[in-house]
Amino acid sequence: MTCIGEPISWLRLERHALSPDAAVAEHVAACPACRQCLGEIESDVVALPVLAVPERRRTIAWWRFALPALAAAAIAIVVLRPRPEPKGPGQLLAGVKGIGDVTVELVRDRAGESAIDATTFQAGDRWKVFVTCASAGGAWIDVAVTEAGARDADHPIAPIHVACGNAVPVPGAFELTGHASNEICVRVWADPGELGKRACASVAPETR
Repeated sequence: MTCIGEPISWLRLERHALSPDAAVAEHVAACPACRQCLGEIESDVVALPVLAVPERRRTIAWWRFALPALAAAAIAIVVLRPRPEPKGPGQLLAGVKGIGDVTVELVRDRAGESAIDATTFQAGDRWKVFVTCASAGGAWIDVAVTEAGARDADHPIAPIHVACGNAVPVPGAFELTGHASNEICVRVWADPGELGKRACASVAPETR
């Protein structure tokens, strides 16, 4: 099913689901593809648990929000490199045991604008992970964020199982704050007890 015109981005559909937008409503009324995406957003809401962050370091803000459905043609993405090359756009995670090839993608949303090859952040930016794979058994996903100089990683997205497909959104999103660089790592594996493979990217706070 394709859009009758210019697809409405999943971010705009998500906002419309929370606060109706007349222009979006008019488009959705005439477009079966975007109406289906909106229906998936409205019927699949995930409440994220709030993580207790130590007082000494509050680098990640946790949100509760609706799980969006992806309009793939309408969103810009950046592919992360697998270790040991954590910076910049790169290739897929090849040959993950029990899954096969997996592409990990990271999206940064800033005031409704999605960024390609994002390596910097500001307060208020929202980060979300997408995976592409073909395994019938799906994949387990874990997201860890480590602030420069920290001994331990925070886990804004706890281990979760997702069905494979094209650019499948991983439930949950997170925000980076503070004045230090952060490394975002996405781990992918098939079965409990396996280490899987990781894709990582370093992002730095923007200077003004």
